[in-house]
Amino acid sequence: MQIMQIMVVLGGLLWAMSVAFTGPADDCNQVRDPGRQLRGCTAYIAKGTGAPENLATAYVNRANIYAQRGKPALAMKDYAAAMALDPRNPLAPYNRGNLYFDAKRYELAIADYTRAIELDPEFALAFLNRGLAHQRLGDDVAAAKDYGRALAIDPTSKAAQERLKRLNAH
Repeated sequence: MQIMQIMVVLGGLLWAMSVAFTGPADDCNQVRDPGRQLRGCTAYIAKGTGAPENLATAYVNRANIYAQRGKPALAMKDYAAAMALDPRNPLAPYNRGNLYFDAKRYELAIADYTRAIELDPEFALAFLNRGLAHQRLGDDVAAAKDYGRALAIDPTSKAAQERLKRLNAH
């Protein structure tokens, strides 16, 4: 972040103010203003000078905004770009799996969640979501196993607790 000293004259008095100017990377990594984040990520990607893992993060951040705004085709394109740049980042396949899940393409969602789990074996949400996809496909045994693994990683997961409880009640 760059800080610029600005001199302002107010009522005959000279005041010095420090004003922060953020760059595209800072804008891309903040989450309070999705519009600013989208512009920042797009600018950072356009520069193309970042390390591959940083560019991949920018693609994931931008894809998440596209997904939130109902633009799955743009999100898919960005998740694919992120995975090509940084194949070790579990967030790109995880989030793409969420898009596949929302599109009711459960087999593809399971494949992406599995990839995220391979990259981060302690990714509780990937286990939870993979369990949901298994359950949608009617595989309650695989779903229960994934919910149990999610709970082993994160014992506070209410969603995993409730899903497992419902499965065990049948």
